[in-house]
Amino acid sequence: MMFFQTLLDLIFPRSCLNCHSRLDSSKILCEKCHTELEFNQEIIQSDEHIFDCAYAVYDFNEIIQPLIHELKYNEMRNIAKFLGKQASKFILENPTFPKIDYIIPVPLHKVKKRSRGFNQAELLTKEISRNCNFTHLPKVMLRNRFTTTQTQLGRIERHKNVSAAFDLRKAKIIQGKNILLIDDVFTTGATVNSISNVLKSNGVSRIIVLTIARA
Repeated sequence: MMFFQTLLDLIFPRSCLNCHSRLDSSKILCEKCHTELEFNQEIIQSDEHIFDCAYAVYDFNEIIQPLIHELKYNEMRNIAKFLGKQASKFILENPTFPKIDYIIPVPLHKVKKRSRGFNQAELLTKEISRNCNFTHLPKVMLRNRFTTTQTQLGRIERHKNVSAAFDLRKAKIIQGKNILLIDDVFTTGATVNSISNVLKSNGVSRIIVLTIARA
């Protein structure tokens, strides 16, 4: 296996996903680009949101953008591992981060997951749960209808698009618990807010949202 990987590296040299400089290891960013990443210290809270608070590990910038794109559309699992480790570091180094009982990914509709072959949020929750010793509940939330992509929608349209789009399984498990809800990017918070509405309606105590980036 190592021989074939070495051969691949000779034919297709690894490069930094941001600046495209050559890499001599299995890293996805060069040292320069990695050191330019800074954790976002802002806590997102608003009366408009049903979740209790939200954190974004990074601002959405020119370094994070290609990582999330490759994770979301090309299933680069080494990026999920890298970003999951960074998110775990963000949590573990924050002494005021709320107590968590369960970690849940934002679900994809079964049609989209079948087409894409994976759920990027679930790849992240697997890594975070392993590093932070959280109990992972990847199937407790379901997306009950296929929704159009949020990318080109405005704030109001985003909220309408995902309204009542989620269902909860095994509600008794999460009653009275603190839930960490994971997604890749926080834009308006429409998706995590819709999920939070379902969770709070079924007795969840607190909902903390964590995304890799905030747009």
